[in-house]
Amino acid sequence: MAKIILKSRYLQIGSRQHSEHLIQYIAKREGVQKIDDTWKHQPATKEQQKLIEELVCDFPETKDSFEYQDYISKPSKGTASEFISRAIDDNVDLIGKRENYVSYIAKRPRAERRGAHGLFTDADTPINLSKVAEEVANHDGNVYTHIISLRREDAARLGYDNAYAWRNLLRSQAETIAENMKIPLTDLRWYAAYHDESYHPHVHMVVYSAGKEPYLTKLGIRNIKAAFARQIFRHDLLQVYVEQTNKRNELTQKSRDILSDIISRINSGSYDNPIVTDLLLKLSEQMAHHKGKKIYGYLPQAGRNIVNAVVDELAKEKDISALYDLWYEQRDAITGTYQDTPEQRVPLSQNKEFKAVKNAVIQESLNILYDRITFEESVSEPEEFAPDEPEPEETRAESSVPKKWWNDPDHPLFQYRKAKEYLDKDSPLYDPAEAVRWLLLSAEQGYEYAQYRLGKLYLLGDGIEQNFLQAEGWLGQASDQGNSYAKYSLAKMHLAGLAVQSDEVKAIRLLRESADDGNQWAQYLLGKFCFRGEHTEKNLQEAERLLTASAMQKNSQAQYLLAKLYLCEDGIPKDAEKALHWLWESVKQKNQYAQYLLGKMLLFGKETDRDVETGIALLSASAEQGNVYAARLLQSYYSGRLRNPSIGMASFRLLSQLTRMFTDRLRRNEDGQRAVIERKLRQKIEEKKQAHGMKMG
Repeated sequence: MAKIILKSRYLQIGSRQHSEHLIQYIAKREGVQKIDDTWKHQPATKEQQKLIEELVCDFPETKDSFEYQDYISKPSKGTASEFISRAIDDNVDLIGKRENYVSYIAKRPRAERRGAHGLFTDADTPINLSKVAEEVANHDGNVYTHIISLRREDAARLGYDNAYAWRNLLRSQAETIAENMKIPLTDLRWYAAYHDESYHPHVHMVVYSAGKEPYLTKLGIRNIKAAFARQIFRHDLLQVYVEQTNKRNELTQKSRDILSDIISRINSGSYDNPIVTDLLLKLSEQMAHHKGKKIYGYLPQAGRNIVNAVVDELAKEKDISALYDLWYEQRDAITGTYQDTPEQRVPLSQNKEFKAVKNAVIQESLNILYDRITFEESVSEPEEFAPDEPEPEETRAESSVPKKWWNDPDHPLFQYRKAKEYLDKDSPLYDPAEAVRWLLLSAEQGYEYAQYRLGKLYLLGDGIEQNFLQAEGWLGQASDQGNSYAKYSLAKMHLAGLAVQSDEVKAIRLLRESADDGNQWAQYLLGKFCFRGEHTEKNLQEAERLLTASAMQKNSQAQYLLAKLYLCEDGIPKDAEKALHWLWESVKQKNQYAQYLLGKMLLFGKETDRDVETGIALLSASAEQGNVYAARLLQSYYSGRLRNPSIGMASFRLLSQLTRMFTDRLRRNEDGQRAVIERKLRQKIEEKKQAHGMKMG
């Protein structure tokens, strides 16, 4: 992977002569006479070797430069000369003056000039070199210097072998520089020049603040370097992602295998962590006396220690450990562009990326304390158990058209009906390719249901080659005609990152339009988002309205989630009566999660009269559908080890939540992101082809 090197330091206040000498030196340094380049390949001289030893001794950081790496790998006169020049360039500010430094970076040999010098800044205004040098020298605050370096081959390949590209880059990153120097963007002042070195072209920057004094930390330097790297190597990063597709698939399968193993072990009743259970009981005792907010940041240190111990105990579980390794592998693949060493791994309890699990631990302790009803749901994708939306009815459209279309092969309704015959898998006529041919004929005439069906075929790859671009196009056309099912499917494409330019805001708008048109699946999905605060602001009243509308259309998932809303005591009045009503409605449709929750409530007499027989029957029905929670609860009941489910299932719920957090992060860049990356890469290739064609023309 190509890399970028950034060196930053500051020129201290109160050394005007020092600054003046430095800038004059930088500005007036004479160029090197060009001679035969064959000398560069001869062995480094003793004088060069001695000088290099002195430079490395005086300036140890020079060992991090590309030039030093080149010299060590091949100690020739050329590499030695490049390193000596670079070491002096990088450290001339330690022996020179501020004005001299500004003048040097503007006028030194190989500084690309547009006029008398090579300085540029964030505005296309004339730059008076002597005035800038005096301005920098007289500045009463710290002046920072940045040197950003690339290898010659990378600079040429990526288009950063000229001053214009670097000027545009630095201008685009001005906000990042200001933010990481902890100053307002309006206070940022900077000047730079591009030096076209033969091996490692680079830019010198002089940066300071016109107002608040800047403060640059190691993290700030790292952030600036990362921002430059992301922009410079953006095409390479796309290629890295593409090259990692196979590896990502392996990781995906590995993580799914891990999840499968977890489910199997839980289903057999083999996972139960008594250490986690004991820690949660201790935490619940502390929470009973805690008067402040019941979140991690407000707990006393003793409480935090227990929470951290729970998280680290969960992290010992071999499957969680494997997922943590996978997560770091993905991180290292990206950060390797701008970090010389892999990111240092920290215990899971200290990883800020997973701080949400700490509050989950606290919630489990509160479940135990208050003996709450708990909700155990699938570790897998949240909608894995939800059927896809049904095919729309076309009767209204058909009834408004004269019956002559029945025998007219050129009519879009005839063509659509013909396609449906070929899509019937139980029919001897089943032929997806022929169905697509008829759908295309109908869709091209503007028939929205043909457009929708064609888009869904391409989206799912059902009988034909999957093609997200075609899917988006046809679903978009049907959506523009008001087709609520197309809007719903197109919204899911955007949310999954499968659209050309995935847009979360557009997805939510499409879902709202589809929900307003009465689409029960859009109502359910949008209601779920409002309930959880995903993709939109949390709004329980809106969630209640949408889920009720979907539940009234007998959507069993909406009925179950609506019952959960009435039981969760999270900002909306608890209503056990309504919850029980919708649970029974969902149970009528054999929803395994409704069966499990209602069965558990009846078994323990929670929010309803105790009815062990009906509770066992519902749990058995749920377990027969593969619900591992129901199976485990039944196993505990029949073995005589049944405890309060708030305690007995707590360690498993935490394991499940943590697993879900890992898989959400791991899968974020799988199917959807991979498609986005590959599509973006194709777009970049096409752009380059067009640009090349323009140049050739």
